[in-house]
Amino acid sequence: MQCALCRNKECLIGKNCSVIKSKLEYAGNDLKSIQISAWLESDPAKRTKLEEIVIYSKRLGYSKIGIAFCIEHEREARLVYDILSRYFEVFSVCCKVCSLEKESLGIRKTGNLELEAACNPVGQALLLNDDCTDLNITLGLKTGYDILFAEYSEAPSIALPLLELPYLGDSEIDFID
Repeated sequence: MQCALCRNKECLIGKNCSVIKSKLEYAGNDLKSIQISAWLESDPAKRTKLEEIVIYSKRLGYSKIGIAFCIEHEREARLVYDILSRYFEVFSVCCKVCSLEKESLGIRKTGNLELEAACNPVGQALLLNDDCTDLNITLGLKTGYDILFAEYSEAPSIALPLLELPYLGDSEIDFID
């Protein structure tokens, strides 16, 4: 597939130009997920990604949300935690959890610290797995760490863009039924 190069986009009017059968059959939670996503897509209200995540999660009946964040974005993680905790039980874990020593992993230290901690995305995922989260949000994890986190997370995970966070404020999220 080369959809990025397609100029016609006949898929918008129902043409199937792929090798996948035209009518995949969604059922159960997959069907509910795609229905909620399609509603969010077509709803004229402009929402932030975090608002969409809250609406999506509430409609799927999620009750536990995890936040895996880079320690450099602790302020933003706290803001997201405060907003999500209005609606869910929230768990959070920073990237330096378990204080893995860089040298023990064969990584050269970048500073003059006696012990320099490496990020631990697998540890983040395992801890949120222990909390039985329904959905995990990654916030500012560096490339590679986010991939490892997603691989080991038992719950689905989604990245939250940092750019929108200063604009969230204290507003309540409007749930349209």
